[in-house]
Amino acid sequence: MTTTINASTSSGLVNTADTSGIIKLQSNGVTTNALAWARFVGSTATISSSYNVSSITRSSAGNYLVNFATAVSDTNYAVAGVGDAASTYYLLTSKISANTTSSAGLQLINAATVAGDGVVSVVVFGN
Repeated sequence: MTTTINASTSSGLVNTADTSGIIKLQSNGVTTNALAWARFVGSTATISSSYNVSSITRSSAGNYLVNFATAVSDTNYAVAGVGDAASTYYLLTSKISANTTSSAGLQLINAATVAGDGVVSVVVFGN
């Protein structure tokens, strides 16, 4: 079931639902979707849980390619995430390669140093 939450300044919060299984967020009528997300073990690129992610490719410590099960409509999406290695937390950036409609390149960094291979969580948002 899709749940759409619209935070409209004119009508307040509006919640609608259908049967597609997608969560959609709206702000003043503009819809933003979680296009993909995953939680995975960095050292092995083993996915623990995911949505619209077919696989994770590890090129080196802290560098990954998230491959989408179903291509997204364009490359104008945002990628956010965090990693945890030996109780040190790292920010996720989409620095190692350009976004494509079929994958997003990710790098975990801590003070500009490429991170280790702990547990990583990533989410991709777009229209």
